[in-house]
Amino acid sequence: MLYKYTVTGRVVRYIQRGQLTQTIQNDNTGRGLYRLPNYITENNNGDVVVSDSNAVVVTERGGRHRFSYTGHQSGSGLRPRGICTDALSHILVCDLITLTVQMLNKDGQFLSFLLRESEEFGYPHSLSYDVNTHRLWVGSGDNNKVCVYRYITRQDALTDEHRPRPDGDDLSISTPAVECRHLGYRQI
Repeated sequence: MLYKYTVTGRVVRYIQRGQLTQTIQNDNTGRGLYRLPNYITENNNGDVVVSDSNAVVVTERGGRHRFSYTGHQSGSGLRPRGICTDALSHILVCDLITLTVQMLNKDGQFLSFLLRESEEFGYPHSLSYDVNTHRLWVGSGDNNKVCVYRYITRQDALTDEHRPRPDGDDLSISTPAVECRHLGYRQI
């Protein structure tokens, strides 16, 4: 006899008063969309974007499955963690396999790597996008640092387009657009 442990996840939406309004669990064929959802965000177009155990799963606001992104190259795999979206509806996700932040367009097409693991920073694990300054805050998974990245300008956000830098490198740890800070902490 063999016991097979299966895991399914779901996304549940509530209104402010705590009343359940929506559950997203299956695709249109009845198959489960999620295994182990980690992080969640909502894109400007209303899509629900979830960092699952081995994919980024995106559904429309109403719950219809749009796409799942499983890595930059076919067969490369993905172990997503921190996830967010920016003013241009890009999806930004930390990947524990490649130790990078990957940028996708709103339809799940890979656009670029924004950050790779470095000796100075470690590996990216958590993300937050500041809509006021158009900066991406990236938390390290191994050395208590937060880096702030500038990869789109205010003008890009206003015109809904992103112009790559002339050197072709959207971002690397050595560009002046990066500011890392060690966050000290004390034990209590």
